[in-house]
Amino acid sequence: MAVELDGFSLLKSIGAHAHVFSEIKVDVLKAARTLVLKQLKTKSAGMKSLRDVRESLGHDSFALIVDGMKDAEVKSLLGKLDKHQPELKGSNPQWRLAQLRALADGSIEPAAKVAAKTKSGKKTKATVPERLTSRAMAAVRKDRR
Repeated sequence: MAVELDGFSLLKSIGAHAHVFSEIKVDVLKAARTLVLKQLKTKSAGMKSLRDVRESLGHDSFALIVDGMKDAEVKSLLGKLDKHQPELKGSNPQWRLAQLRALADGSIEPAAKVAAKTKSGKKTKATVPERLTSRAMAAVRKDRR
């Protein structure tokens, strides 16, 4: 039976003894950022997960991670978390970052789904106009035959 490492304990130990791992500080930072983003992108992650991650990391650390996200990552995450937001399609990167921050801190909620327009009433059949009856029209019809 193989013994497995506890990744969380290992990362906690690395963090507790950062002076020992000082030469790989950049790699630790990159790995931590990658893990946080991966958690936010999981299929089951939703608003609760976003807010829990923010609370777990602390507001400042979370803000630094969000500020370091590429626009495509922010747009993708917003598309998942706030998919019914009508302004998302035409928005700019600054608006998307502000929207993600606001969703994470709970100052706004995701946009509600807009109810689909229902068809009311029956379709009316197009009325066929009656033929114009006049001598001039009769003469034109006669010429065309």
